[in-house]
Order: sequence, then C-alpha cells, then structure tokens
Amino acid sequence: MQGRTSFGGIPAALGLRAIRAVTADDQRRPRSVHTSFFGPLDDRPARVTAEVIRAGRYLSHARAEIRQAGELRTQVTVTLAADRDSGVVLGGPPRPERKGPEGLSDLPFIDGLTPAFTRYFAFRWTDGSLPFSGGKEARLGGWCRHRSDPGPDPYVAALGLLDAWPSPFVSMMTRPAPASSVTWTTNFFDVPEVIDESTWCWYGSEGVAARNGIAGMRAGLHGPEGRLVATVEQLVALFDRPGAGPGAGLGGGSAGS
Repeated sequence: MQGRTSFGGIPAALGLRAIRAVTADDQRRPRSVHTSFFGPLDDRPARVTAEVIRAGRYLSHARAEIRQAGELRTQVTVTLAADRDSGVVLGGPPRPERKGPEGLSDLPFIDGLTPAFTRYFAFRWTDGSLPFSGGKEARLGGWCRHRSDPGPDPYVAALGLLDAWPSPFVSMMTRPAPASSVTWTTNFFDVPEVIDESTWCWYGSEGVAARNGIAGMRAGLHGPEGRLVATVEQLVALFDRPGAGPGAGLGGGSAGS
C-alpha cells in the first residue's frame, strides 16, 4: 500500500498476468501495456477478469478489469505481437554511463514516510535530487531490483520495477505530498528472459511538463547489459497545493477519488 491505495504496479501486473493467462496458447509477446487508474484499490478482495478483444494475423488486443466493491477501479489493455522479419533495426538509446550498483548504498526505508511497498525493492540513486528536496528540475535515475522472487514472467517483473520509482516531480517538492498515477503506458522492446531478485536494472525518468496539478513524464528501463527493456509515458496528478497534508508521494497508485 501507499496511502489509501495500492502500489500502482500491483494492479498493472495483475492485469497483465490475467491477460497472459487467457492468451497462454498464443506465442505473441506483450508489446504495449496501457493502465488507467479509475479509483483507489484498497486491501479488500478484488476481482480480476480478462478477455481477448481481437486476435488478428499478427496482433492481438486484450483487456483486463479489476473491480472492487462493485466498482471498476483499474483497466489494463495490452497489445501482443509475434516476432516478424524486418529490415528495419534500430537499437534504443544506450544506458547512460553510471557507476555500477555494487558501489552504491540502498535508499533507506523510513517508516511513516516511505510507502510500505518500497521495502520490497532495492533502490540505488544515481541521478537527480531526492524526493521532497526542492530540486530545480524534474529528473531522477538509479539502479533497482526486486528484493524477493517476482515470479517467472519477466514482463510482469519489469512492470513492477517500472512503477516502483517516484514521479520525478516529487524531487521538486519541498515536503511530502501525493503524486498519483492517472494513466500509465509501457512499451516493451528487449525484455530479458529472466528478471529475478538478482537482476539490477537502471531506470531514468524526466518530467515533460506540469501545470495546474497535472504533469506528464517519460522514463526508460535498461537491463543489466545496458539494452533498453521498456519505455514509459505517464500522466500524474500532483497534490502539493499549500495546506495539503502529508501523503505518500513515492511510486505510482491511483488518483481516483
């Protein structure tokens, strides 16, 4: 949990896992995942359903819905595609040259300030200001990994790492306040066959623009060998207005209210 809702990577990963189950006989791999957070998903039981919307010659489109207390809280739509021969080959942007994770210290877990879910990830900061430090730019980066086995599906494991980091805008805030995901789109490119608790990936994000409490950001996740695993674009609701009480500003979640 983070505040009154779950870590946003949980419903996104649940939706993808449900879609992978209903497309288990299909050799197509996830290429794009779009998650809409309609409302907070709390710690009560929730129901996840998934269906294939259309299966064409090369592409499949599927949708998962997560409902709780009779309401639709999260929707995940996924595009899957088979590999095809193509003469167009372009490598993604290389991972920036940074000191390896072995020489850096983990970002500490601070009970009452750091969201509960972050204890399940290791973060080693390399770029940008720390959260709520009043930095001058919306930018952050660093190494990350799961602290426990994330399961056999590397796409689901990658989603967890992609949403574990805070919005880069929280580096510009001067005190804790929520920064909640509204929509989140991930595109997969070169996903390792295995992402487990020993796999260090490098994540970097930057703010695109922010005004009137709504902000846009983009990010990339690079694998241990430097190749681009996935990119992210996210719409974020910021609640740092004067007089706002402290909230959970690290990570994803839902802006629904």
